[in-house]
Amino acid sequence: MKLTTRVSRFFLIALAVILVGNSLILYGVARTYLEHHFNEQLDALLHVLVAAAEVESDDVKFEATDHYVADETSSGNAFWLIVSGDGRVIAHSENYHAATGTAPQGHSEQSLIPDPEEYQQSGWRIVTHHLAAPDPKPVEERSSLEHAELTVIAASRLSPLQSTLFWLAVVLIVLPAFCWLIAALLGRRFCGQALKPIRQLADEVRQLDVRDPRARLDVPATADELEELGGAFNELLDHLFQEYEHQRRFAGNTAHQLRTPLTVMQGQVDVALRRPRSVEEYQETLASVSSASRSLNRTVDALLFLARPVGDEPIPDLQQVDLSAWLRAELNRWQQNDRGDDLVCESESGLICETSPALLGQILEILVSNAFKYSEPGTSVTVQAKRQGDRIELAVQDQGMGIAEEDRESIFEPFFRTRQARRQASPGTGLGLALAQHIATALSLELHCESRLGEGSRFVLSIPSR
Repeated sequence: MKLTTRVSRFFLIALAVILVGNSLILYGVARTYLEHHFNEQLDALLHVLVAAAEVESDDVKFEATDHYVADETSSGNAFWLIVSGDGRVIAHSENYHAATGTAPQGHSEQSLIPDPEEYQQSGWRIVTHHLAAPDPKPVEERSSLEHAELTVIAASRLSPLQSTLFWLAVVLIVLPAFCWLIAALLGRRFCGQALKPIRQLADEVRQLDVRDPRARLDVPATADELEELGGAFNELLDHLFQEYEHQRRFAGNTAHQLRTPLTVMQGQVDVALRRPRSVEEYQETLASVSSASRSLNRTVDALLFLARPVGDEPIPDLQQVDLSAWLRAELNRWQQNDRGDDLVCESESGLICETSPALLGQILEILVSNAFKYSEPGTSVTVQAKRQGDRIELAVQDQGMGIAEEDRESIFEPFFRTRQARRQASPGTGLGLALAQHIATALSLELHCESRLGEGSRFVLSIPSR
C-alpha cells in the first residue's frame, strides 16, 4: 500500500468519524430544542385556557362567548376543548372538528370527549389541566355557566415536528456525505502533492552513485520534517562512507601486513632451494621461517580480534581482582627481559576491581612493550596504580620520543604508526594500541594517551573501582 493511500485512508476515516459525531451531536441538540419549543407552545396554549376560566369557592365558570383565546389553532395543527365534570364538552376551538375529523354534534354528546391514548397513537400530543371548586354548589342551584369542575384539554399535532426532524436528519446525512466525497476526491490529490518531496527524495536515493564518497542528497531548506529526514540521511551517508573508507584502508593495510612475512618466508625458502645446503643452513632457514610464521600468526589473531564487534561474545574469566597484588605478579614476568631493571612499579594497596585478568594482562603487556620499544635502554618505565575518585588509574609512563599532538587521536587506529616511529624504523605492525583500545572497550574501560613530542608518553587506563 502506497503512503499516499495510507495517509488518505487515515484522513478520510478521521473525517468520517468527525462528521458522524458532529451530525449526531447537532441532531441531538436540535431535536431537544425543537421538542422543548413544541412543548412550550402547547403548555402556553393550555395556560391561556386555564387563565380564561374563573375558579371560585363554589363553582368554576368558562364562557366561550366572553373569552377569545388567541392561539395557533387556525392552522389545524392544534385544538382545544373544555369538558365539564359530567363529561359534556362545553367549549372547543373552531377547528376542533376539522382537526380531529369528527362531525359537529350537540354539546351534551359525550362522544366528543377525546381519548388521550387514541389521539397519541393518531399523532397528537395532549395536555390537560383539571379545575375544581373547593365547595361546589348543589346542582339545582347552579346556572348553565356554573360547574363543579372542568377539565381543560389542549392538543397539538406531532407531524410538523416529526417532519422537521426528518428533514433535519436528511440534511445532516446528505451534507456530511457530500463533504466527505469532496474530501475523498480532493484529499488524495492534496496528499499526493504533500508527499511529492518524499518521492523525489526516493528518486534521488536511487540515483546516488555508491562509489562516489561525495554523493549526497540535495535537501531543500524547507524547515520541516522533510528537511530533517534529508539531513539525517546525509548524516547516515557520512557515517557509511567513513566506515567504508575505514574498511578499505583496513583491508589494504591487512593485505600489506600479511604480505610482508609471507614475502620473507617465500624469499628465504626460494634462496634455500637454489642449491644444496648444509644442515646448519637449512636449520637457520627453518628457524627464520618459523619466526616469520609466528609473527604472521600473532598478526592474524590480532586482526581477528579487532574484526569482532564489541560485546559480540561474553567477557571470559570476569572476577574481582586485587589490582595491587595482580600488578606485582604481572610485572615479575618482565624481570627476565633485557630491560627488566628499567621497570618501576608504584601501586597503592586495596585496589579492588572487577575485570578479566587475562585481557587486562594483554593491555598491560602491549603498553609496557611499547614503552620499552620507543624509549632508550637505561631510561625508566613506570607502571603506576592509584585510586582516582570512584575509579582506579593504571598508567604506564616512559621517557621516550613522545607523540606529536596531531598524531595523538590516530594512534589507536589499526596500522597507524607515527612519523617518528617510521623514521626510526622501529619494528611493529601498528596493531598493538588498536588491540589494547578494543580490549578496553570490551571491558568497559577507558584508555587515553598523554604525551608531548620529545618528552615521553603516558598511557592511562581508567578502571571502575569496587
